[in-house]
Amino acid sequence: MHSPSNRFGKPGRRWLAMAAAGGVLASLAAVGWLGRGYSVDLYRQARSALDVSAATARSAAGEASGFFVTHPYFAIREVKVVGVEKVKGAELVAMSGLGPHTGIWSIDPTEIEERVRQHPWVRSVVIRREFPGRLVIDIEEWRARAIVALDKLYYVADDGVIFKELDDEDSVDFPFITGLRAARLPLREPATREKLSQAVALGRKVERASLGLSEIRFESGGGIVLYPVSYAVPFRMGWGDWDEKLTRMRWFLRKFQGQGARFRAVDLSFRGQVVARPRGRV
Repeated sequence: MHSPSNRFGKPGRRWLAMAAAGGVLASLAAVGWLGRGYSVDLYRQARSALDVSAATARSAAGEASGFFVTHPYFAIREVKVVGVEKVKGAELVAMSGLGPHTGIWSIDPTEIEERVRQHPWVRSVVIRREFPGRLVIDIEEWRARAIVALDKLYYVADDGVIFKELDDEDSVDFPFITGLRAARLPLREPATREKLSQAVALGRKVERASLGLSEIRFESGGGIVLYPVSYAVPFRMGWGDWDEKLTRMRWFLRKFQGQGARFRAVDLSFRGQVVARPRGRV
């Protein structure tokens, strides 16, 4: 009698095949376990190797950084100061604190800018490197437009900023601005700065009209009085509408040229009018 046929053939062979299959599965399981264990070892080894590589790279980077910072090739051999008229370049270099053989990589541009900005003529400063060995100090200076008379004399700029006390070497060939205290204009208030800016702008308009200006005085009532150089009469301007008032001022100066002694003052603060106050009888 024959056993039913199957792919393994006879029963003995089937059992042999099953046993062999079981052995293969057991071997695969064993290999799988070993594989997992070995993969963990590989990960640990790889991470350890990466840590060593990173440490080596950091060390190399530090050495390279130190090389660039200290190498004589990157020593500052020239300091170039640009944009200056009033300031001496040597003064700014001294204020920068740069020493001999300073490395261009070792400087702090922001710190140098803060030092240089302390000079009273320096409005703004930008420090830039030009490799390998040049440092540029780019300066914007303040431009004086008038002199403010307070407890001392100070320069004032276009935007109304009071920026420098005058010394013996400074020019006084500017219009004087007076009356700030009498007009109760606090120096630290933005409104005062704006009024100073407008007064400076008016003074420049007068100069462009070739009228010449000696003094701009703030009045307690809020207006401005102009004192021309060539005409010894004060002109009360009120506030605002400068162009229109200057047109009337030029008309008066042409009409009464050389007759300043006849008038005590001229009032231009009223729209469209020229009110002249004579000295005694005209």
